[in-house]
Amino acid sequence: MQKISAVIFDVDNTLYDFTAFYRPAFQALLDGISDKSGIDQDQLKSEFRAIHQREGTSEYVFSVQELPSLQKLHPGEDLTEVYADAIKAFRQERKKHLKLYDDVFETLQQLKDNGTCVIAYTESPGYHAMSRLKKLGLDGVLDVVYSMPDHFFPVDVNIDNVRHYESKEYGFKKTEMRHTKQGVLKPNPETLKGIVSDLNIPEDEILYVGDHLMKDVSMAKELGLNAAHAAYGSYMGDDNYELLKELTFWTDEMIEKEQAYHDKPLIDPDVSLENSLDDLFQHFDFIEYTGTPKKDTDFSVSTFCQTNRKKPDPFSPKNA
Repeated sequence: MQKISAVIFDVDNTLYDFTAFYRPAFQALLDGISDKSGIDQDQLKSEFRAIHQREGTSEYVFSVQELPSLQKLHPGEDLTEVYADAIKAFRQERKKHLKLYDDVFETLQQLKDNGTCVIAYTESPGYHAMSRLKKLGLDGVLDVVYSMPDHFFPVDVNIDNVRHYESKEYGFKKTEMRHTKQGVLKPNPETLKGIVSDLNIPEDEILYVGDHLMKDVSMAKELGLNAAHAAYGSYMGDDNYELLKELTFWTDEMIEKEQAYHDKPLIDPDVSLENSLDDLFQHFDFIEYTGTPKKDTDFSVSTFCQTNRKKPDPFSPKNA
């Protein structure tokens, strides 16, 4: 079997089901706003999507405050207070449905125990990505997480007053958090190419795992990496995906391209994981990561992975 010393994971619909928590959470928000305001949900979804496309994310935290129909209905009022119940319902549903797929935690921990470098790469904004992964118990299990920078905040807004939790609740203590270049989205390989270079190991020792054939598999194969398709996380065609399409920051053209590639992929993965993530162990031999920084002064991914695996010396003064 092919030996792998570093694995780069997509996050949404690979480690957990994004659509399974996003749809009920956002539907609860839509229900609450529509019931209180009397505004049709189709109108609300159209306005939400316009904001999401403007901001480049479907997780823009000021969406409710910036809905034109609500601003017209409640001039000068604090919309987060007017629709506090709807926002609370969103958070409750999100918390209820956010769960790792079966066997994900155990698989990641086994990789870690093997000494394999474990990296995550997501397009979600940093705050959302970090808070979710920490709630799911992956702080310290993942070595490094790459995410998009947080979206812009209005100039008159204090971030600490907006965020529902204190930084200690969502900030990593062990996992290294890094931000990708703003606007560079998959399947553009620019970010992935940088991660691969920083790992400083032979490309055939790197495995990329993702649920999306176009955004994940094609990108990885373009760089000559091993690629595993997390087929168990496929979400296209179900009710959750239908609502996501109505709210996404993706353009209609991008959605059509995604569907066409899903129906007839141009590049096949090396492995298709039909049941769960731990199917990986049937196809690859995961070994200890031995990459080194390209420069002595670099605190690179390789440095962090090595540091994260150093075991305490039982004979050192600290442990005597």
